[in-house]
Amino acid sequence: MSFKPVELHDKLSYGTMTLTATPEPKPIETNVETVQYVVDKFNVNFINWGEYYDQTLDGPANLVLMRKFLESNDNETNRKLVFSIIGSYKMIGHKPQGSKEGITASIKNILSYFPQDKFERPKILFGAARRDLEIPYEKTIEYIADFVKSGDIDGICLSEVGAESIRKAVGVFPISAVELELSLTCQDLIYNGVLEELAKQQIPIFAYSPIAKGILTDYTVENSESFLDSLHEKDFRRHFDKFQPENYKHNLQVVKKLYDFAHNKKNTSLESLALSWILKLSELPEFEGIKNLPKIIPVPGGSTIEKMDKNFGNIVELSDADLAEIQSITKGFEVKGVRYNERTEALLFA
Repeated sequence: MSFKPVELHDKLSYGTMTLTATPEPKPIETNVETVQYVVDKFNVNFINWGEYYDQTLDGPANLVLMRKFLESNDNETNRKLVFSIIGSYKMIGHKPQGSKEGITASIKNILSYFPQDKFERPKILFGAARRDLEIPYEKTIEYIADFVKSGDIDGICLSEVGAESIRKAVGVFPISAVELELSLTCQDLIYNGVLEELAKQQIPIFAYSPIAKGILTDYTVENSESFLDSLHEKDFRRHFDKFQPENYKHNLQVVKKLYDFAHNKKNTSLESLALSWILKLSELPEFEGIKNLPKIIPVPGGSTIEKMDKNFGNIVELSDADLAEIQSITKGFEVKGVRYNERTEALLFA
C-alpha cells in the first residue's frame, strides 16, 4: 500500500500549549470557547496539541481539553480538522522516549482521548517532541509509521530536528510536516541548513513560537519596564535565557524597531507583523539564497479570545520591499540568549 503525506491547506494554525501549560489555567469551558472561537472566527482548522502540555509538566490537561473540544462539535466539523500532537517526551528531566515502547505508549495514550470511530475525529499527525539520541532516528520513525500503516493515525510530523535527521526520516516514510521554532528574533533554521533541506524535500513547516513566547507583542513593548516582573513566579519563561534581564533589555532594541515598523509602516500590531512575515516567507520563490521555500504555517498560541484577535485580527500583506526592510532590521542585530537554556540545547535541531 502506498502512503502519502497529509495535505495541509490552512495558512494559519493555533497552538494550545498556553491554555493548559500555565501556572493558572482558565476553566476548561473557557478554554474550549477560545479554541472554538479561533476555528469559527478565523477559519483555522489545523490545531496543535501536546501530550505533556500541563502545568505539572506531566499531566493530561491538554488532552482532556482536546477531548472536551471534540465533544462540543458535531462529527462533520471534527472531520474537517487536522490535529498535530507531539508526545513521547518526559518534560521532567527533558527525556525523549523514542524507543518502540515509548512511542507505542505515547500514541496509545493520545488515541484514548479520541472517539473510537475514525469518522468522528480529525486527521491526526503524531510527532516525537524531541529526537531520542539513544535510539537510531530511523527506528523511531519506523515505530510511528506502524501506526499510520495500521490506520490508527494519519501522518507523521517531525519536531526540532536538523537537516540530517530530516533526510533519515524521509528515507523511512512520508513526512507531513516538521515543527520548528521560527520568528523575527529566532531565524536559526534559515541559516543552519534546515530550511534549505525542507525546501528541497518540499515538506511544510509548523512555525511555533512565531511571536517569540510573547516578546513580539505590543503589550511587551508598551510595558517593557514592567513586563518581566509581571510574569507569574511559576511561569516557565523565567527559566529561559532570553527572559533574563540583561538579555531581555538588549533584545528589546530590535523588538522596538520592529514595533515601530509595524505601527508606522503597516498600521498593524507587532504580533500581526510577526505572523505576516512568516506568511510572506511561505512558498516564496527565493529567500536568502534558498529557492522554492516550502509552505510555512505559523502556529501562535494565545490563552484568551482577546489575544487571538490581536494575533490574527490584522494580518497584512508584505511587499518585497517590506521584507527587505524587515530583514535589514533583524540581520544587523545579534539576539542574545539561547532559545531555552543550556540544559536543553543538545535536543534542538538534533
